[in-house]
Amino acid sequence: MDSTIWWIIALGILVLGLIIAGVGVFLFIKGMKEPMKKIKGSAGNLKERFDKLNLEVSSLQHTATELSEEIAVKSEKINVLVDAGKGTMNSLVDLNASVRAITDRLVYRAEHDKENNRQVKRVTDTAEDIIHLPENLQTLHSNVEKENSEMLHFEEVR
Repeated sequence: MDSTIWWIIALGILVLGLIIAGVGVFLFIKGMKEPMKKIKGSAGNLKERFDKLNLEVSSLQHTATELSEEIAVKSEKINVLVDAGKGTMNSLVDLNASVRAITDRLVYRAEHDKENNRQVKRVTDTAEDIIHLPENLQTLHSNVEKENSEMLHFEEVR
């Protein structure tokens, strides 16, 4: 056999191989079309889910920001209230110390001032006289009646 025939046979095999390869590629592409649509649909579905997830994450971030701001405001209010409570306690302690100091000063001055002692004695005596006034009036009243009755008897006897 001649070399041209071999070349023609080789060329025929090559062409036949290319045709088979072309048909194979065509069938492969046609067979891949349906799975590619599914992959594309899945990718679209995945993108929608991802978008929804991003939206939810941003909503949660917004809510977390609002909550942290609200916590900060309430924390500030609580701190003000606690500080006011501490201030009130300190004020009460200071007021108690001031009242104690004033009372101690007044007691000392009252016990060591002679004029004050005299005034206290006078007021005490006056208070006692006022307390015993009804008894004294009754005693005076009975003495006056006794004198009046003696006078009446004396006049009758004369």
